[in-house]
Amino acid sequence: MELTEGKRYDFLVEKTLSVGDNSFYLLKGPGNVKYLLRKDLYEHYDIRINSIINCRVDKINCRGEVFLEPANPLYREGWEYDFRITGRDIRINEEGELLPVLLLADKFNREQVVSMNIAGSLDVDSNDYITLRIHRINKGNILFTGPGDEDKGERREENTVYEFLIYDRMTGMDGKDYFLVKDQKNSHHTVPAEQYSYYGLDKGGTFRGRFIKYHSTGKYKIEPLNPYYQPGEKYTFQLLSEADKPDGPGKVLIVKDKYGLKHEVFVPENYRPGKRVMLKVEKIRKGRPLLVPV
Repeated sequence: MELTEGKRYDFLVEKTLSVGDNSFYLLKGPGNVKYLLRKDLYEHYDIRINSIINCRVDKINCRGEVFLEPANPLYREGWEYDFRITGRDIRINEEGELLPVLLLADKFNREQVVSMNIAGSLDVDSNDYITLRIHRINKGNILFTGPGDEDKGERREENTVYEFLIYDRMTGMDGKDYFLVKDQKNSHHTVPAEQYSYYGLDKGGTFRGRFIKYHSTGKYKIEPLNPYYQPGEKYTFQLLSEADKPDGPGKVLIVKDKYGLKHEVFVPENYRPGKRVMLKVEKIRKGRPLLVPV
């Protein structure tokens, strides 16, 4: 009997066996055909030898390999359940983006993770549980959807200034600190804390900023408005030092502004600065002004 993707069938659990470094359940399905199921992914399911389990055919690849997903004994796809909130974190998604997430415990006391954009407007500091709908169960892991799920096709107006609330500061998996922020539409984002520390930003505060498009697929990042500088404006700086560029023609100036912040400026070889120099802010990049000679 040929199996069909997306359909469910009953399988007899015959025994466990090892293949290389992995352990598997050996299943006998329709037509007495044998299949393998990764044991480590479903230890919490309490699957027993000689029991009958119902599995969905998740995928049949081009080589004819069949990938099965056994029914979760406590959860069903499309249903809503309460999950205990255990904390917050920053995780990396499949596209390499850093996302603020909510950490949960399920009925097996296993960790589950849900994007803050799915968790919505819940005040996690004053709630112990959250109700979420299970979208899909894959390799024993629960995937969620919810009313706050992010519309990935949402258009951001790059020239519009928005207000953001900083509700937490955390260390990401890359070891760097990030502000967890949400906009007026209750969408959640991360902002590198180190890049904008001298802006005076802190947990519980707000700031004004813009969405900056950085990828052709429509991905955006947040650029907080610099409280000290405006692109296109001219400012006076104190010259601290000048030296030849080590990698080509021109010079490198180190200047200090009235706030005590130091900046690096690249100028032509024939540029002759005085003790104080007038420079123009070409743009703001990662919190720092890009300065050019007037």
